[in-house]
Amino acid sequence: MIRKLQIKIVVVITLLLTIVITALMFAINIISQNNSSQQTQERLQSIANSDGTMSPTQINPYNNAIGYIDNFSVLLDYNNEVLKISLNRNIIVQQTDIISYVNAALATGQETGVIGTYAFTVQQKRYGKIVVFLDISVQQQQNKNLIATTVTIGLISILIFFIIALILSFWLVKPVKETMDKQKLFISNASHELKTPLAVISANADVLESEIGDNKWLSYIRSESVRMSELVNELLCLARLDDKSGHKMIVSEFNLTDVVLQTALPFESTVFEMGKKFDVDAEPDIMYRGDESSIKHVLTILIDNAIKYSSEHGEISVKLYTHSGKKIIEVYNTGDGIPQDKLDKVFERFYRQDEARNSKSGGYGLGLAIAKATVERHNGKIFAKSDYGKWAKFTVVL
Repeated sequence: MIRKLQIKIVVVITLLLTIVITALMFAINIISQNNSSQQTQERLQSIANSDGTMSPTQINPYNNAIGYIDNFSVLLDYNNEVLKISLNRNIIVQQTDIISYVNAALATGQETGVIGTYAFTVQQKRYGKIVVFLDISVQQQQNKNLIATTVTIGLISILIFFIIALILSFWLVKPVKETMDKQKLFISNASHELKTPLAVISANADVLESEIGDNKWLSYIRSESVRMSELVNELLCLARLDDKSGHKMIVSEFNLTDVVLQTALPFESTVFEMGKKFDVDAEPDIMYRGDESSIKHVLTILIDNAIKYSSEHGEISVKLYTHSGKKIIEVYNTGDGIPQDKLDKVFERFYRQDEARNSKSGGYGLGLAIAKATVERHNGKIFAKSDYGKWAKFTVVL
């Protein structure tokens, strides 16, 4: 949980800052290109107003030097025949290329535009029209350099913010971690402390029953003490799983097929008496290295859960097979299933989808949490799928 919270914090902070930085980069480049485009249009208009000639005192907007702007212009009559070609500065353009540029500009049907490294404008004149071309290669290169610079700065900024968010996440989750550690310690201590009085209550109930015989009040005491003992045992199991340093798994290689069959088949008579169908299908001789008793516990939880929540005269199935080197266990049952928005929540501690139904089935909302913690200690995964109102399936991938 703490790990997931840290990831969420890092992702949210990094994502928000990425959006802000991207927006700033986009705005800087758009503003720069708009300013450059406005300057270009002003220069084109100025040249067109002077019929293709410019004063040498005009300032070059690209290198801030006094002199002519690299441009050429073509004066056309009303039949688009060339009247005059003007070249300014030391620009080198072949006449055939000039005619090609003019034809391309006229073909666009636009008053202004860009062809290659030249911006152009087409203006109507008393003698026909003038087409002015302005070399914007320096401007285009500046725009490319600005984009490359802002992208580089943006990526570096995002990386820095990611590192800051990562460090910040440890600080933000520290109080949550301390609270959870205290909660786990309390559960562990309380569970240990409750075992002794529960044992005394149960023993005294047995003694009283031997003296006074059957008594409904004693049976109530005994049944509730049994339920309380089950809850305490589950809490202790969770506490041991949380305390990884204090609870060592007994790892060995064992036949997973035999474990599945030995765990599942004893449920067969119970399911048969309930009028339900029970099917077990396990590939032979699948070997696995892990804590055998823990895997049995996971299987017991899942099968017991499937039986409790299966529909009347429903079906329960347990399947074991291998796929891509993974050992996969599936426990399926027909029934009400699980809503899609609750598929992840069923693995939370003390979560109960239906309080009324769970009170009847006797669940505490800890079984699936124990199963999840156990599977994760084996570096495996467990998840649920369901078609709500029809079936539910829990899958363990080892």
